[in-house]
Amino acid sequence: MTVINAPEADAISDENFQIIVRIAKSYAGIALSEKKKSLVYSRISRRVRQEGFGSFDAYCAFLVSDAGVDERQHLVSALTTNVTSFYREKHHFAYLERLLRQKMYRRIERGEELRIWSAACSSGEEAYSIAMTVMKCLSMVPGLKAKILATDIDSDILTQARTGCYDSSESEALFDEGGQAFCRLEGDRVVMSEKLRDMIRFRRLNLVEPWPFSSRFHAIFCRNVAIYFDRETQDRLWRNLAERIFPGGELYLGHSERIAHPERFGLESIGYNAYRKISFGETDS
Repeated sequence: MTVINAPEADAISDENFQIIVRIAKSYAGIALSEKKKSLVYSRISRRVRQEGFGSFDAYCAFLVSDAGVDERQHLVSALTTNVTSFYREKHHFAYLERLLRQKMYRRIERGEELRIWSAACSSGEEAYSIAMTVMKCLSMVPGLKAKILATDIDSDILTQARTGCYDSSESEALFDEGGQAFCRLEGDRVVMSEKLRDMIRFRRLNLVEPWPFSSRFHAIFCRNVAIYFDRETQDRLWRNLAERIFPGGELYLGHSERIAHPERFGLESIGYNAYRKISFGETDS
């Protein structure tokens, strides 16, 4: 039998696990069942060790203290997975291109401002992929007005996203989609153009808290977030997102996310994990 020194060997107690469950749910809407206990242990034990807490008891005591506010964000970051890439789930960018070319082009040409939301942008690859798709479809529009809101709960990952700099290993995916027109290689880094960076506004946002804006969007990407939520929180998110989409606009979800009975939220399925806002008699022109 192999014994590993603390804190690695300290099995997380039921009390500490429930503290983390409550904080994850109240702070970020993350639902953790008892089956996730080993995952929580493996994800959080590194944080416990790195920050010098020495034990889960000390860590959880800090989490619930007034001084633990910032650490709760780090807890959420540790529990979730920031896995992303340029043009991930390519079919959604094909849907967006269709929306821009077939429904939005004339409206944008007449001066309407295009608004798109990347609602869980992580390190920014999704937002920049959206911006490149917009430029690919609408670059010929004189005086193009387009804004992309990119939000995430993780302030640290947003700082990285704002730089627009990525490892050159990601250039292949970019160049396969014609991205070389919108970025440049600098040594071992690929750098997004200033034009793309100017189009995007990165902001911190917790999706389960009240949103500090009332804007509506022509398209929303909210992918691989709801997998962490229970059904009640998912339904609340779907309703809130649907309310922020213009009639005829589209919502794109992650590969393992589905909206059961989307008509409840004024949505209709239009493809693989993609939904359109039903007009309900409103005009989308």
